[in-house]
Amino acid sequence: MNKDDRNTLTTYVLPQEDGLMVKDIIYGRLDLSRGLLRRMKRGGGVYLNGKRDFITRRVTAGDELKIVFYDEPTTMEPQNIPLDIVFEDDYLLAINKPAGMAVHPTGAYQEGTLANAIAYYWQTIGIRTKVRLVHRIDKDTSGLVLVAKEPYSLHGLLQQLSDGKLAREYLALVEGHPSPSQGMIEAPIGRSLDHGVKRAIQAQGKWAQTYYETIRFGKKYSLLRVRLGSGRTHQIRVHMASIGHPLVGDPLYNKPIPQAVGQVLHAWRLTFSHPRTHQVIRLWCPVPKNVITMLQQGI
Repeated sequence: MNKDDRNTLTTYVLPQEDGLMVKDIIYGRLDLSRGLLRRMKRGGGVYLNGKRDFITRRVTAGDELKIVFYDEPTTMEPQNIPLDIVFEDDYLLAINKPAGMAVHPTGAYQEGTLANAIAYYWQTIGIRTKVRLVHRIDKDTSGLVLVAKEPYSLHGLLQQLSDGKLAREYLALVEGHPSPSQGMIEAPIGRSLDHGVKRAIQAQGKWAQTYYETIRFGKKYSLLRVRLGSGRTHQIRVHMASIGHPLVGDPLYNKPIPQAVGQVLHAWRLTFSHPRTHQVIRLWCPVPKNVITMLQQGI
């Protein structure tokens, strides 16, 4: 697929859309944001039957409507870091990120991040586009990270994320044996008042919901399957600590251990509707071996 195809969305005016304006279809059936359309002024555009046109133009059933999105080049420094690719097609990339790697440059981590590695990978496959992370996981959390190769797929996936239709499941190794063995934690999370990085349960915080299920007991630890009902910073870490079962090795909400890079948390599964094909995509990656070893030995 060439660059133009990747950054183009082609559709045809439906019989029930006869007489509407182009913008009615763009903001209606195609559910594009006004921000996405504004960015197209720097490049791209809207084409009706092959000719660039205005979004106020009236359409006729059967008309071809083509939207060419503006594709921003990356400003990320490319670095040759191997990627564990779980899924890839013309529009999306899913990577199994190792624990200890930041997803993007921050004040403390300017190099060696997942975004730097993806920028290099874009070069190797001939894509001149920015790194579009659909979601993020903490530096010491391992597992699936989803990346969009073009603006339209990013827009669709962010909408699914906002609507709770992009399902994220984690495996977490926690202290002790939760009782009950499965349940739902619903408690608002906000910034800790005495620590710049930590989060805490706060009445004035943002609503947060976490579902957990114990799938295996060890001597001292339990392996949980965790599903997010919301997506707050450090959500699983804060919620599990709040019920007395903090994540093993968590340097902020528990104590570090030498057998783990940080908190033992693995982004295990992703389920979503492909923004282009509308096919349901289910991705997973196995839990790191050291997690099973810690569970069995109860280190």
